[in-house]
Amino acid sequence: MERGRGWRVLMLGLVLAGLVGTDMVQAGDAPASYTAGDKLVRGLANVFLGFIEIPRNIHNTTEEESLLAGWTVGVGKGLGYTVMRMAVGVYEVVTFPFPLPKDYVPVLEPAFVWQAPGPKYK
Repeated sequence: MERGRGWRVLMLGLVLAGLVGTDMVQAGDAPASYTAGDKLVRGLANVFLGFIEIPRNIHNTTEEESLLAGWTVGVGKGLGYTVMRMAVGVYEVVTFPFPLPKDYVPVLEPAFVWQAPGPKYK
């Protein structure tokens, strides 16, 4: 068996899970109800893409304050949010079969890292 095959299968699965979960994400509106599958997709997305918080916070802090603040405060905020988002992602993956919190609602708002406020282009 090829050594990297497992990672490729995992990545393909994540991409497919993301495509399945995009119905509720595209419009930006919260669906009327969540399912265990929605919770699993949220959890996997947050575990594997939580690191996006770092460049997002560097950029946002630089835009709002200064370059020095972006590369100091922004990095710190990004690392903190990354750890939080990934930890919540692990929690959601482990508990996805159970309606915790009630009715599978997201623990974090926004539910996905790409829904957070990002670069503000003029």
